[in-house]
Amino acid sequence: MQKAPLFVTKKELQITLFVLLALFLVSLSWEYYKFKKITTYSIYKDSFVVINSFDRVSKNGKIYKILKLKNSDFSFNGVYFKPIKIKRLDKVEAIFYTDKVTFYRFLKGFYAPLKTLQIKQNFTPSKIETIILNQHSSEITKELYGALFFAMPLSKSLREDIAKWGVSHLLAISGFHFGIIGGLLFLVLKLFYKFFQDRYFPYRNLNIDLGFLVLLLLGCYAFFIGFSPSVLRAFVMGLIGYFFYIKNIKIISFEALFITASAILIIEPRLLFSIAFWFSIGGVFYLFLFLYHFSNLSKTLQFILINFWVFFCMMPLVHYVFCTFSLYQFFSPFLSMAFVVFYPLSLALHVVGFGSLFDSLLIEFLKYNIETSCIRTSVAFLAFYLILSIVAIRYKKLAFILPFLGLCIFI
Repeated sequence: MQKAPLFVTKKELQITLFVLLALFLVSLSWEYYKFKKITTYSIYKDSFVVINSFDRVSKNGKIYKILKLKNSDFSFNGVYFKPIKIKRLDKVEAIFYTDKVTFYRFLKGFYAPLKTLQIKQNFTPSKIETIILNQHSSEITKELYGALFFAMPLSKSLREDIAKWGVSHLLAISGFHFGIIGGLLFLVLKLFYKFFQDRYFPYRNLNIDLGFLVLLLLGCYAFFIGFSPSVLRAFVMGLIGYFFYIKNIKIISFEALFITASAILIIEPRLLFSIAFWFSIGGVFYLFLFLYHFSNLSKTLQFILINFWVFFCMMPLVHYVFCTFSLYQFFSPFLSMAFVVFYPLSLALHVVGFGSLFDSLLIEFLKYNIETSCIRTSVAFLAFYLILSIVAIRYKKLAFILPFLGLCIFI
C-alpha cells in the first residue's frame, strides 16, 4: 500500500502552521516567565550541575574558570575567578549577577560572573555507570564510553582529538545510535513476541506492538542519559515516525523533518540557538535528500554511498562553525560504517564484562599525532549552498552536485 503524504490540501498545511506557531509562542512565553524569574533582582541563587569546566587566562595572566552550569530551567556559562577544584557533573550552588542578562541572551546562552560557588555534592556515577566505567583503567576510555553510552560531557582535549578524525558525530548520541539500539531491541524482542503471537494473538500487528515497546525503552534510556539536542531530536522523530507509520503516512519526507524540528523547538525554544541541534537536523535533511533521489539503489550500495554523501554535504555547514581540518577526516565515512559493527559489539562486550577489549586500540587511535589546519566556509558560499540544497529537493541533477560542492571547500 502506498504511503499517503502528510499534507493533502493547502488548508491542512495552513492549519498545521498556525497551530505550530501558536504552540511555539506559548512555549516562548513560558521561557520569558523563567527569564523574569531570574532577573527580578540583580543577583540570583540556585542549584546547578556542572556540565563542563574550562580554565582561561586573563590579560594580566590570572587563571579563571568558565563553568557550563545547568538546572531544570536553564543553562548558562558562569565565570569564576577564585581557585576551586571542581569536576564535570558535580552539583553546586551558585550565586550570579543578572544585571546584563537579556531575554535574547537567556535563550541563546549567557555568560555571567559568579559571586559565590559552593560544591554541594560530588558526582557519583549510578550503579550501571559504575559497572561500565570500572571495566576501563584509562581515563580516556572511561570518558569515551561515558559519552558513548551515557551522553556524559567530554573534556576539551578529548573533543579536539576526536575532531581531528572528523568523527565527533559518532560520540554524540543521536538518531544513528538510537537506530542501532532500536534495531537490536526489535530483533531480540521479535524472537519472544513471535512465539507468543503465533499461539495466543495472531491478529495483532507485530510491527506496531514492538515499535511501541522499543520506543518506550528508548524513551526510558533517553530520560536516563538526559535529553541532549541530538537525543531529543532522535526520540521526537521516532515518536512522530511511529505515529506516521500507524496512520500510513510517508515517514521519510521533508514534511516529517519539518514537523519534528518544529515540535522540538516548541518543547525547547532555546534549541533555536543550538549548533548541535541544527547540525542534527542538517544531517537528517541530507540523509532524506539522498534517500529521496536514490532510493532505487540496492540497500548495500545505499549504505556505502550515504555515509560519503552526508559527510561531504555537511562539510560546508561544519566548517562554517569549526575550522579544524586534517586529511584524516576523509576516513570519517569508513569509520562511520565500521561504527555500525563496533557500537553494538562494544555494548555486548560491556554487558559480559569485557568492555576493555578495544581500549589499547582506541587510545592509540585518539593519541595518534595528526597535523591540522584551519578551513572556514564563507557566509556567501554557505548561503548559496543552503539555497541550492533546498532547490535540490525538486531537481535531482542538483543533488549530484552537492557533495562535490562540499568537497570544494578543501580546495
